[in-house]
Amino acid sequence: MKKYLVGGAVRDLILGRRNSDKDYVVVGSNVDEMLSLGFKSVGKSFPVFIHAEKEGEYALARTEKKSGKKHFDFECFTKNVSLKEDLKRRDLTINAIAYDEDSEEFIDPFGGINDIKNKILRPTSEAFREDALRILRAARLKTELGTDWKFHESLYEYALNLEDELKELSKERIYKETKKALQAQNSSVFFYSLLELKALEALFPFIYNLTKISHENEYHKEGSVFVHTMMALDLCSDTTAKWAVLLHDAGKYQAFLEDGNFYRHYEGKILQHIFKDVQKSLSLSREELEISKFFASNHHNLQNIFKNSMRASKIAALLFKIKDEKRLRAILQAVLADLNGRRGKGDELVFTKEQIVYMWQFLKDADYGVDHESMSVEKIKSTITHKQTNILKDYIKSIS
Repeated sequence: MKKYLVGGAVRDLILGRRNSDKDYVVVGSNVDEMLSLGFKSVGKSFPVFIHAEKEGEYALARTEKKSGKKHFDFECFTKNVSLKEDLKRRDLTINAIAYDEDSEEFIDPFGGINDIKNKILRPTSEAFREDALRILRAARLKTELGTDWKFHESLYEYALNLEDELKELSKERIYKETKKALQAQNSSVFFYSLLELKALEALFPFIYNLTKISHENEYHKEGSVFVHTMMALDLCSDTTAKWAVLLHDAGKYQAFLEDGNFYRHYEGKILQHIFKDVQKSLSLSREELEISKFFASNHHNLQNIFKNSMRASKIAALLFKIKDEKRLRAILQAVLADLNGRRGKGDELVFTKEQIVYMWQFLKDADYGVDHESMSVEKIKSTITHKQTNILKDYIKSIS
């Protein structure tokens, strides 16, 4: 038996990028031999092993044959499979390179090293067609590597023929790849790439529809709502804030269909329709979903807090709805990204993000002196509102 380092670890070794995940392919072995050598089987769909004293995962060299539409509908074969045959089934040539750690030699039967040199994302073979998720992976990889990388013409061809398969992908798999893309610095590249590959509409129709709606006013001269969303997305570093920005204007297309304009895009009925579609496409966490809904509903009023263009009582009521500081900071980052992600007339901001955090802290820490046993609900609300208003007025006065 012989083991080779494969996949992203080899690609990143050549690129000089850090990668702590090590995957090995084992040639000339079988399940019984691996178990006899102290390996433990962890693979469900195909033979993958770990060892208590060895780093990384070890998979038997295999070939695969598609047997259905689902991603797990594969027949797997491991008997007498060569290294080249195993590498051929991999998605892109830059991921189809093996490295012999003993001889320090690269095995590159499909030209992956040359494609790395020329910054080309090229499918290794027609096996690329067998899993539509590979389109998202290619877009995500370009997001991580940079816009100077180009898709090979064959990738465009394969993408065009996978529209139906893209619609069959599970929302969990789509979410996983999208979240990885949102963890990259310039996440907009992921969505521009999917648009370029004509895959955005099948995967995220609520994002694709934003390409059809134009802003083109004194505050938004960047063109479509999609372009604004992408500009704002790249101004965020927090992944939760990025989800919020990505979805904050998603209701504009539905509002436009109903009214001929998009000014009601943050109303409850429209957002209910949009987020129903979102949940069909993405398995967002409860926190990501709650923050995204809150931001979509309230981003205009949240902007007004920065501008100090609302009554203190309304500012207090809005801030008081936010549960914890982590959520608050993600929401405020999304607000600033929305305000700055545009070409046109700028907004004059009165408060900084940290000053708004202080406001929220004062509101959360205040003693409102309410007695839930003796006071009516109306009295409790009135007392809290009065106290909150005075807290904010005093704070605003102190920093003016």
